[in-house]
This record gives sequence, C-alpha cells and structure tokens, in this order.
Amino acid sequence: MYLNGAILPGSPDIAVISIVWVNKGAFQSQSWQSTVLARMVGWKVIGAAVHSPAAENIDYNTLGKNQFAVTRSGEIQYVTPGTIHIPENGWHRGCLIAPVMPA
Repeated sequence: MYLNGAILPGSPDIAVISIVWVNKGAFQSQSWQSTVLARMVGWKVIGAAVHSPAAENIDYNTLGKNQFAVTRSGEIQYVTPGTIHIPENGWHRGCLIAPVMPA
C-alpha cells in the first residue's frame, strides 16, 4: 500500500490523502463491513469527509461501487456495498479529503 498526503493549513485544516493499495491475497469483502487499511497518526477528523469511489481492476459488476472512507478516529477504510470476492493482486486507487485537527 502506498499512502501519500498533506495537511493544508486553514480553518479548519484539510487532510488530502492519495491511496494506492494492492491486496496480496484474495478475500471476501462483507456488505458494508470495512477493511481497515491504515490510521492517521496525530490527527482526527472533525467533520464530513469526501469519500472517493475506488478505481480498481476487479469484477466489472462491482466497479464504481466500492470506496475508501475515513472515520472520525482517522481510520482509513475500504468499504463495499455488497458482499463480493476480491481477487489476489487486485489494485485499488482513490483519495480522501477531510477536515482535521491535531489529535
């Protein structure tokens, strides 16, 4: 997984995070159950975030439905709206934008 981001100063500060994730093993993603990928360190989300649909190389029927999300505690998650099989070596790309403050 490759995470890159920046905190843009302002009122409030804004976190901008780019995500590139290649899952090494196949797995079953359960409907609306999150797969935790990472956690923001030193920052907490203080308002509504922009969650990006994931660009992926997985089954055509699920494209454009899965997304990256961030929680108030700063967990960066992958979420699918249905129970789907994620094949080995699937790649997933997206971004998150969220208002933050130091934790």
